[in-house]
Amino acid sequence: MNRHITRTLIFATIVTLLGAATAQAQWTRTTSLQNQLRFRLGLFEPTGDSDGWDGVFEGFTGSPSDLQDMVWGMDYMWFFGPDTGVLFGSSFFSGDTTSAYEDWQSSDGWDIRHTTRLEFADLTASFVYRFKSGRVRPYLGLGGGIMWYELTDQGEFIDFGDPDLPVFWAWYGADGTTFTAHGLAGVDFAMSPHTSFFIEGRYRWAEDTLGDDYSGFGDLDLSGWEVSGGFAFAF
Repeated sequence: MNRHITRTLIFATIVTLLGAATAQAQWTRTTSLQNQLRFRLGLFEPTGDSDGWDGVFEGFTGSPSDLQDMVWGMDYMWFFGPDTGVLFGSSFFSGDTTSAYEDWQSSDGWDIRHTTRLEFADLTASFVYRFKSGRVRPYLGLGGGIMWYELTDQGEFIDFGDPDLPVFWAWYGADGTTFTAHGLAGVDFAMSPHTSFFIEGRYRWAEDTLGDDYSGFGDLDLSGWEVSGGFAFAF
C-alpha cells in the first residue's frame, strides 16, 4: 500500500508541474500582500538512523522505513513583506508495521509477530521566502519547533528467560518531547486571487533518548522526509 501511495503522489506531482507551465503563461496579475490558511496531506518516512531503532528491530524483519505512512497538517502563513513571511504550522503522523522474528517460529510453524507504531504531533515556525510574483511562486523555508511522540510495540514475543521459550502477548511503549529543526521547499500555484494549491517537500531533524520500556536502547532518530500537497486560502 505504501508503494501505491508513493506512485500516486509522484504522478500527481508530474501532472501539477505540467499544468503549471500553461497556468504561468495565462497569469499576469501581481498578487497583493495576503496571508494564507493552508491544509496539506502527504507521506512521511522516518530516516531511522540511530541505535534506538537498531534495538527495536534487531532480530526482527522490517525496518524504520516500513513505518512510512500518511501525514497531514495545517499552516498559517503571515506575510510581512511582498516575498517574506512566517509559516506557523502543525503536523500529525501515525505509521505502523508488522514484524516477525527472523529465526524463530511458533511450535505450529506460524510467525511470531508484533506491530510497531510511531506517532507524533508537532508545532513549528518557519521563515519563508517566495521567489516570484504571478501565478507560480516557488518558495524556501527554514524553521524549528517542538515534537511530541510515542513509540509502541504490541503483539507476540518469546520469553528467552524460560527454557521452554514460551510465546506471550505484551505491550511496550515510550513517549517523549523533543525539539526539531527543518528545511522546506515548495511551489504555490494560484487558481484565483484567493485560492491556490501547492506541493512541498520537508526534511525534519529530531532525536530523543528513549526511556520507559525502552530505557537503555539509546537515542531514537525521529528525522525524516515529508512530501505533501494541499490547498491554501488567502485573505
